Amino acid sequence: MPRWVPAPTLVVIATGICEALGAVGLMTRRWRVAAGWGLAAYALCVWPANVQHAINDLSRGTGLPLAYHAPRLLLQPLIIWWALWASGAVRPRRNG
Repeated sequence: MPRWVPAPTLVVIATGICEALGAVGLMTRRWRVAAGWGLAAYALCVWPANVQHAINDLSRGTGLPLAYHAPRLLLQPLIIWWALWASGAVRPRRNG
C-alpha cells in the first residue's frame, strides 16, 4: 500500500466490500452499468497500490517475482475496459 494512503487496513476492507458489491451489481439489470463503472474506477484506483506492491517485492527480492507483477500491471487497462464492456457501459463501434 502506498504510504500516502490513510488507514491501509480499512482501505483494504473497503475495497474488498466494493469488489463484492460490484460483482453483485453486475448480476442485476438495474445496477449492471453502474457496477461496471464502479469496478472500472476501482481497478484504476488500486493500480497505485499494485505498483507499490511490485516495487516492494522486486526491490527487496523476497516477494513475488516480476513474472507475477508484470502481467498484473500491464493487464490493468484491459481489466478496466473489461468491466465497462461486460456491464454494457461501453460497446465497441460497428462500422457499416
